[in-house]
Amino acid sequence: MSKKIVFWGTGKLGKEVLSFWKKLNIGPDYFCDNASGLWGSRIDGITVLPPQEVYNRKNEVTVFVTCGRFEEVECQLADNGIPESEIIRADGTLASEMCDRISDVLLPYVEADGNEAEENYKCLIDLSGGMVLGGVERWSYSLAETFNKLQIKSAYFMPGNCDKKTGDSTVPAVFVKNRKGIPIADTIEEILNSGADTVVCNFPFEIMISACVIKKHINPKLRVAAVLHNDEEIYYRAVKTWESYIDVCLAISTKIKESLLRLGVPLSKIKDLYWQIPCRQNKRSFYSREGSPLRIGYAGRISVRQKRADLLLKAGEKLKESQMTFCMNIAGAGEYEEELKRQIRERGLEDSIIFHGRIPHGQIAEFWEQQDLCISCSEWEGHSISHSEAMASGAVPVITDTSGARDDVEEGVNGFVVDIGDMEALVERIVYLDRHRELLYEMGNRSIEKIAERNRHMEAENWPELLLG
Repeated sequence: MSKKIVFWGTGKLGKEVLSFWKKLNIGPDYFCDNASGLWGSRIDGITVLPPQEVYNRKNEVTVFVTCGRFEEVECQLADNGIPESEIIRADGTLASEMCDRISDVLLPYVEADGNEAEENYKCLIDLSGGMVLGGVERWSYSLAETFNKLQIKSAYFMPGNCDKKTGDSTVPAVFVKNRKGIPIADTIEEILNSGADTVVCNFPFEIMISACVIKKHINPKLRVAAVLHNDEEIYYRAVKTWESYIDVCLAISTKIKESLLRLGVPLSKIKDLYWQIPCRQNKRSFYSREGSPLRIGYAGRISVRQKRADLLLKAGEKLKESQMTFCMNIAGAGEYEEELKRQIRERGLEDSIIFHGRIPHGQIAEFWEQQDLCISCSEWEGHSISHSEAMASGAVPVITDTSGARDDVEEGVNGFVVDIGDMEALVERIVYLDRHRELLYEMGNRSIEKIAERNRHMEAENWPELLLG
C-alpha cells in the first residue's frame, strides 16, 4: 500500500480496526471525520484531518471507511474525486473488503506445518456459530453423515471462542487455537495444519476469509465452497469480494441465486442447494374438525431479531379478537424465551398459546403431525428448514415472504405467503383456513408432495463431487 492510508471514522469501529491493524504492525497515516470538533486532534498519535484535506490528496490516498455509514461516506468521497478503487469498506475487523486489501500482511504471522497435524482431513465444515440447533448446523450434520458413509474424512471447524452449545459427534470437531491473538492468522494456520483439500464455508467470517487468503497467496489448489444459507447483505459482500477464489456457491433459494447472478457471479459457479427432509410416505388424513381448536405450530429459535417471535403474540391477540378458537403450539429456545412466557401470562393468552420449549430433533416430525398450520413471522431466512419439516408432515404453511418461501409455497395451492410484517394478512389467511377446514386436507397433502419432489431431486445430485471437486 504505497499511498497514504486514511481511516474515515474515529468512533468505536475506527478504534477497533486500528487495534486490529496494530497487531499486524501496520496502521493508517491519518484519521478523518466529518465532525469539525475533531479536526486537528490526535487519536493514538494519529492526526484527524478535515475532509477537504483528503479531497485535496485524492490521487495520493486510500480511504478505509471505518464507520457504519459506508454507502453515505462512499458517495461523499466519490463526489469529491476519490476513485472508487481507493474506497474500502472497513466497518469491522472482519470486513471482507478490508481483509482482501491487507491479506498479504497476514502471511508473516502464519507458521503452519501440515506435518504437525495428528489427522489429515479431506474437508473442513464451517460451524462458526458453534454446534447449535439452527438450520445451517443441521444441514452440516447431515453433510458430515454423508461424508462418513462415503468414507470421506471430514471435521467440523470452529473458532476457538465459539459457544459449543449442543454436541454432534458425527465427525470430530477442530477448534482454532489462539496462538497469536489474530483470529484470521490463527485460522489460516489451522486450515493448513489440517491438511484439508476443501473448506465448506457456511458463514462470511474468519473461516471463509482465511480459506480465500490461503487460495490467493499460499495454495491455489484449495477448494473453497461458499454456502449461502442466508439473504443478509454481509453474505453477498463476502462473495463479491472473494468470488475469484471461490470454486462453487451453493444457493439455498431462487432469490439468493438471482442475487448472486446480479452480483456478477458466473452461473457455472452457482448450484442449487437442496436437502433431505424426512417426509410422510402417504397422504395425511386427519386434521382438526370444525368446532375444535385450530392447531397452529411454530418451531424455531425464540428471538425477536430475524424470527420476530414477539409477533406470534400479536397474531394470537388478533386471532382471539376474531372470536376464533385455536391452540398455538410454540417449540424452541432462544434469548426471547423468558420474555415470551411472561408476555403470554400478562396478555392472558395461556389458554390459547402453549410453550413447549426445545423439542429433540428426532421428535420434530411428531410435533408437526399434530399441527394443522405452520406459522412464521420471520423478517428474513435463507430457506427455512423448519417450514419444510412442517410441510413434510402436512402442516399448511402461512408464512412471511422471506427468501425461499415462494420456492416451496404456491399461493392458495399448498399454503399462503404474506408480506413481511403484514400481520393483518397473516391472521386473515389463518381465519380463512379455520372457516374452510376442508382446504387443510388439500393444501396439506400438496405440501407433502412438494417436499417429496424436492427429496427426489436431492437424491439425483452428487453432493460430494459438487463440494469436493
